Amino acid sequence: MSEWVFDKNGQPIIIHDDDCFRDSNGQVIAWISRNNVYDLNGMHVGWFEDGILLDSQNQVLGFLYNASGHLPSRPGLTGTPGTPGFAGRPGRPGFGGTPGRPGRGGWSNQNLSTYFKD
Repeated sequence: MSEWVFDKNGQPIIIHDDDCFRDSNGQVIAWISRNNVYDLNGMHVGWFEDGILLDSQNQVLGFLYNASGHLPSRPGLTGTPGTPGFAGRPGRPGFGGTPGRPGRGGWSNQNLSTYFKD
């Protein structure tokens, strides 16, 4: 089942689809393995836990509607667009090591809409 991931302004930005994240056009932009998030090249870029997407500094990038993890604040949510058709999945790369996890912070300074773009 796919679900929209909302940013700190309550806007639906990317889609959580089982073991990956997709952009609003349905293209895979990141992989999930356990609670770790990897870019398309296999580099560790964050964590996904209890419906909360965290950046590489362990700060909140986004969240699912029904997230049960800690949010610094919960913004009002806008409506969600229809789900786009999904493109095929690219091959999964080998994943790099997992770095030590910093202490949890607040909202990320990174923008969810551009975080996974090269």
